[in-house]
Amino acid sequence: MRTTLVRSVVLTAVGFGLALGLSACGGGVDKAALSDKLKTEADFKGLPDSFADCMADAMLKYGDQDDLQKYVDGKLKVDSVGGLDGKDAEAAAQKCADQVQ
Repeated sequence: MRTTLVRSVVLTAVGFGLALGLSACGGGVDKAALSDKLKTEADFKGLPDSFADCMADAMLKYGDQDDLQKYVDGKLKVDSVGGLDGKDAEAAAQKCADQVQ
């Protein structure tokens, strides 16, 4: 009886821990929210929505997820988002710009 109770408590604790871990991961940064936030930037004014969507995809792929969430929340400027200065990120941004021209 005691073994069953201990096992039940352990399984419940493990399940609770997994649930917390998964909820902390969430789904990451919301693409639509990131795209909407980008559209408020002066550099994006007058450009098609597809450009902001493309840039949001690139930022989600290469940018630091915590920094991106802070940017969406208004706690960080876009220039301060980490991970966007590498060759691959720059190539992705250039691909977005090429689609607009």
